[in-house]
Amino acid sequence: GQELGIDPKTMSAEQASGIMILPPGTPIGRDAREILGLDDYILELDLTPNRGDCLSIIGVAREAAALLGKSFRLPQPACAELAENIAGQVKVDIQDPDLCRRFVGRLIKNVRAGSSPLWMQQRLRAAGMRPINNIVDVTNYVMLELGQPMHAFDYNLLHDGHIIVRRVREGEKIITLDGVARDLTPGMLAITDPSGPVAVAGVMGGQATEVTGKTDTILLESAFFNPVSIRRTSKALGLRSEASLRFEKGIDIGGCAR
Repeated sequence: GQELGIDPKTMSAEQASGIMILPPGTPIGRDAREILGLDDYILELDLTPNRGDCLSIIGVAREAAALLGKSFRLPQPACAELAENIAGQVKVDIQDPDLCRRFVGRLIKNVRAGSSPLWMQQRLRAAGMRPINNIVDVTNYVMLELGQPMHAFDYNLLHDGHIIVRRVREGEKIITLDGVARDLTPGMLAITDPSGPVAVAGVMGGQATEVTGKTDTILLESAFFNPVSIRRTSKALGLRSEASLRFEKGIDIGGCAR
């Protein structure tokens, strides 16, 4: 991967220094630049802090439409839903609504974690993000498209399917998805279940409910968090993510349930 000039931050250690394994069915004899999306154009934006709306493809398209006097079309995604209601399977309590104005959850069953399609991996790498698995990659892909950060919890690892959004209590800790144990301080906002924190709200999820190859049911989170709170937490922990970057600049609260 490094020999091809791909940013090592967007690849695993094996992909960066070893042989890149392409998905089955990849045409033999095609130019590697085309297969890996290395023949694409680069659009680099230098945004001021007040233009968090342009941290998404939709935001850039809206701005371009306004500047060029063109019509803007917002995608209207639709998905087939079962008649089954998640009431009784998922419970969400927002104990600090001043820091979390909206929390939307969707329960998705019979999922199978694996590699994302090559085209999605290419687009994520082009945006400076490392592909993880199809479930995580979809949340990041939608974030890049719509500007709405999301997080997938392994539903079976959540105690009683109960999500609690509250301020951190004295002495609470969490191991985040990057494998680092972090001491949380009162005032920070956490996503918890009855046993304790499972994510640092708006910044990074926790290992305790991480999506793995064994995951078959996920709880998908889409929320709106107080920008100042996210900025303070991110800075205090020395932890900045693509999600926190967007939350701290302010997102469209109407996009949570889109």
